[in-house]
Amino acid sequence: MNLLEILNIDYPVSEETAGALASVAAHVAVRKKEFLVRQGAVNHFIYFITEGLMRGTSEFGGREDTLFFAVPGDPFLSVHTMAHSEPSVLSLQALEDSSVLAVSLSDFNIMLDTYADLRKWWSSVLLEQIYALERRYVWLSTSNATERYRVFMRVRRNIAARIPIKYIAQYLNIAPETLSRIRGRRDLFSG
Repeated sequence: MNLLEILNIDYPVSEETAGALASVAAHVAVRKKEFLVRQGAVNHFIYFITEGLMRGTSEFGGREDTLFFAVPGDPFLSVHTMAHSEPSVLSLQALEDSSVLAVSLSDFNIMLDTYADLRKWWSSVLLEQIYALERRYVWLSTSNATERYRVFMRVRRNIAARIPIKYIAQYLNIAPETLSRIRGRRDLFSG
């Protein structure tokens, strides 16, 4: 995907705006299993995924969680770094060879000040991310493991086969053994 296509997923921006942002972007290749962003490090870039598959992860108290999966068209940055120059609380790891466009946060902030349609795009992205965070919190709190897997497969069937089972289990907040039992049920998607 190119930058104009990525930006236009969330809010239509002009070719001029996309071109200006592209002019300060650098292409970065990320190999499978490589971390683009590491938890605990300050990362001064916003990334636009153009190719591949990545996962957002965090580790607390020795326990790793997979919080989301990112596909072409998704932007990613450390909000902690952008807002307060703090280290990232998340890591971003490639699940397969991937490509991103990287824009420094200083350049991105200049672009936000310069292009009104980019500010509207950014507002739309932030609102959607807050919505997704709330929805995930409620979903994990109010649904059982089978329902979580059913919803995951409805929403992410197109990438499920590309994701290691342990990461799907982490994302669904269930034990890998439980996920294996659920996946083995023949009646799961009938009716």
